[in-house]
Amino acid sequence: MQKDNTSRFRSSVRTAPLFRSILWLIPLLLASGDGRAQESLPAGRPDVSGSLTMRQAVEIGLKESLLLRAVREEAGAASAETRAARSQTRPQVYASAYLSAGDMDRILSGAPDGMPTGSQMVPPKGYAAQSLSLMVPLYTGGRLQNRVRAAAAREQAAVTDIREMQAEVALQIREAYLRALLADELAKAAQARLDAAQALLETTRAQAEAGKTIEAAMLRVQAEVASAQQERTMARNDREKALLELKNAMGIRLDSQITLTDTMTFSTPQGDLNGSLAQALRSRPEILAARSRLQAARAQTEAARGSLQPQVYAAVMADAFASQEMKGGTGYTVGITLNLPLFDGGMRRAEIAGARAMQTRAEAQLREAEQRVALQVRQAWLDMETAAQNYRTAQAGVRAAESSYEVIALRVANQKSILVEQLDALAALTQARAALAQAVFDSSMANARLLRAQGQTQ
Repeated sequence: MQKDNTSRFRSSVRTAPLFRSILWLIPLLLASGDGRAQESLPAGRPDVSGSLTMRQAVEIGLKESLLLRAVREEAGAASAETRAARSQTRPQVYASAYLSAGDMDRILSGAPDGMPTGSQMVPPKGYAAQSLSLMVPLYTGGRLQNRVRAAAAREQAAVTDIREMQAEVALQIREAYLRALLADELAKAAQARLDAAQALLETTRAQAEAGKTIEAAMLRVQAEVASAQQERTMARNDREKALLELKNAMGIRLDSQITLTDTMTFSTPQGDLNGSLAQALRSRPEILAARSRLQAARAQTEAARGSLQPQVYAAVMADAFASQEMKGGTGYTVGITLNLPLFDGGMRRAEIAGARAMQTRAEAQLREAEQRVALQVRQAWLDMETAAQNYRTAQAGVRAAESSYEVIALRVANQKSILVEQLDALAALTQARAALAQAVFDSSMANARLLRAQGQTQ
């Protein structure tokens, strides 16, 4: 019995060309689907090797950042929305077809999502008809035009968001680059401490062997060398992790072999606070995007009001039909349609109220963005002024620590001071150098944050 069923199944397949075609197409469809899936996979991260300036790092990051790619796709979607809104203001051509069979007259409705929505009176028995319709909006009370303006404003906001994200990515890259430079300076300071401690250990060992000092002094210096080695190891670890953060911010491969060529330098603040505030309020992308969204909300409110106005369209239709009970024929219709909402249960009024609420929200978001940007500019200026003061203080501290270490080292060599004083002076010198590097870093970061507050990438 099973063999007979199998034979009948194979026979039915051989006698069904359409079914065989479907079976033949399945592997091709699966293969093409896999191909599309493979094409959609993200490409590997680029490998960047060699020397790298901060400007180059920013340029590469603005090209490779995945965050920017996502924002660009959102702008593309907003552009498509604008095109869709504009299409509603242009002539629309639709084709409709009806096929029916039955034993009584009936109204056959068109597809639910078809445009224009309509219906056809069909007679009993066999009936076929097709229709070609042209609809042109003549007057919509500003509904369609304001929808276009709203969509265009949202598109402009999305495009401006790209610039805002570019400024944010540039800040992340600058901060990572500067942190890598800071880690390198701290590693150099740790290495200098280790070199000084090792030199002191050689001197102390020689003195111990000559009987000019006790063994405990040599052990104390050995402990200092061990501490300096640990500090250097941690500083190098921080430097490597800072480089990894930089590569990640740039969007490149984490195993890229890069060498930073810029150095941290202190620069005095340029311009003044009022000029920076004016620049930020004039060109910050976040504020420009908020203004565009406010324009979109206002246009959306006007579009909602337009729905209360008469909606006038011109219509041209051409029809052809055939039936078993009557002779077929063709015809055309030219007309103007007017729709005026009389009562909709408050639906349109509610839509207008909702649009007004969104407009009020957009106004509040714009004011909040302006306040936040002004706060960021003021904070950046305070940070620059504080960093400038700390830099001058740190410079004086390094000079004092270097002089103190040289004097104490000389006194210890002449046995007029104890070894612990020299070790303390060495630790103070290392801390002073680290404080100077931190002050330069703080100054550079304050400048970078001011650029970010003004929406600039370079």
